[in-house]
Amino acid sequence: MGVFTETVVPIFGNILATAMLLSPVPAVLRLRRTGKLGDINPLPYPMTSVNCAGWIAYGFATANPYIFPANVAGFLAGLFFSLTAFPCSNQKLQDRITAILVTASGYFILLGLIACFGLTDKETLRMWGTSAVAILALYYLVPLSTLVAIVRSRNAASIYPPLAATAIANGTMWAVYGLAIRDINLWLPNSFGAILGAVQLLLRFKYGAKPAPAAAVAGVAGAAGGEAAGGGSGVKGTAADGDEELAIGRSGDSDTPRAEGRQGSEIHLLAPRPWESSGGAAGGSSSRATPQQLAPAGAREAAGESTTGPAIGRPS
Repeated sequence: MGVFTETVVPIFGNILATAMLLSPVPAVLRLRRTGKLGDINPLPYPMTSVNCAGWIAYGFATANPYIFPANVAGFLAGLFFSLTAFPCSNQKLQDRITAILVTASGYFILLGLIACFGLTDKETLRMWGTSAVAILALYYLVPLSTLVAIVRSRNAASIYPPLAATAIANGTMWAVYGLAIRDINLWLPNSFGAILGAVQLLLRFKYGAKPAPAAAVAGVAGAAGGEAAGGGSGVKGTAADGDEELAIGRSGDSDTPRAEGRQGSEIHLLAPRPWESSGGAAGGSSSRATPQQLAPAGAREAAGESTTGPAIGRPS
């Protein structure tokens, strides 16, 4: 049993955890292509990186090689997701994403300094373990708050059963591994993650998935794409009803990038330029708006230019 629980189980746990952490890839690639968030909530993306960074630090403290693979993949994926969603978000969401990443960076630097100059090896191990579990507890607040909304609305459409089932299997494997090596920092939070996945499945079977109004689902990516990445969550990371900060890009279902959906950003190169588009079927050439075309209509009329031409960035 020692080889199975201490070697085979964590290997499969890494495979499942990586699959969960990378589950938002289809939605993020669609977001990168269209430049529209739709109902996707981008806040779990930076939290994914923060959560994985906490476990990577714990892996260094324990010198446990099984902790690294999934968490390194999740950390890098979370950064990619965050940087992709950032220029498509409104100012408040951009501020929140920035605050999460900057605060977490300062937090980990502070803990590293404390570990280097103020703690023994045993105390350092306890500090990083407690930190990782505390961050994961914050990470679980997203699916927990969603479960409350599901019970109130009696509609479990936001739960994706395959991902919830994967969360159960992933949490169970890491809990078994944690018990095998007697590490409470592994088995305790992952046991909770497995229970959370089971609760999600029960709610899905109890309430089912009722069709949502068209306005509430516009812009939602594929079934598995909008979930909050990793952390044992099988709940889609969609914007809550009535939340103006997250209700972005709901004006239509078109995948055509539009300039008004962008916010000013130094990392705009992560997404296609909203004012460029492929030409029509006959021409096939791309067009780029000139500064005169981007000027307000009133200024162009005053200069004697026509304002009735084709839309910027669209085939004429």
